[in-house]
Amino acid sequence: MKGFFSRTRATVCLIAMACGGASAAPRTAVAQPPEHSQVGEEARGVIAGAVMVALTERLHDTALRIRLKTVGVKSREGSAQNLEGIGEYMSPSHKDWTVFRFNTRYVPNDGSATYPALDFGPQAGAPQRVLNDPALVGELETRVCDQIAKDNGVRDVRLQFDEIQSRRSPGGALDISADARVDVGVDTARKTRIEGSYDERARRWINVNYLFDIPDRLTGGR
Repeated sequence: MKGFFSRTRATVCLIAMACGGASAAPRTAVAQPPEHSQVGEEARGVIAGAVMVALTERLHDTALRIRLKTVGVKSREGSAQNLEGIGEYMSPSHKDWTVFRFNTRYVPNDGSATYPALDFGPQAGAPQRVLNDPALVGELETRVCDQIAKDNGVRDVRLQFDEIQSRRSPGGALDISADARVDVGVDTARKTRIEGSYDERARRWINVNYLFDIPDRLTGGR
């Protein structure tokens, strides 16, 4: 699986949050979290680091402050835990906290987490929706298939998009997110969340990420 984050990286992020974001009071109401078991402080630290990296890349802002409101175990797969939670972030240009949801997979044995999927919902100030660019969608598909093949040690990867959304972020980059079903060798129709950010001025991909098996609550039940 792509995008693992270590305890060391998370610790650095937590120190930054403790110094910069402890005194601010939230102004945005947060929905009540679902009832499931909460994770310990060590896991929260790893997840906080992963979420910080994902938010920084998604919003193209290196001065964000974040705080995690809830982090809970949605389900388990062997030694891995599928986690979901609610957090808030604040940027220097916007003094209000913005709510987001996140989803990731955490492996307690080695203290690592996959690259989180982020869901901002109908929040004010969210990136503006734009028409999908077929050429960029095609490039994104190729890059994701190549990465999945490399990560899973297979040659045969097929991807079918269920829904694609493109948004232009406040920083000017084009963010493409999609729900898809992927055939990875003999493992067929696996639900996958895909996210990519493209710098239109530099004409280059900033990042491309995927995450298998997003819970239905975050994908609208597809």
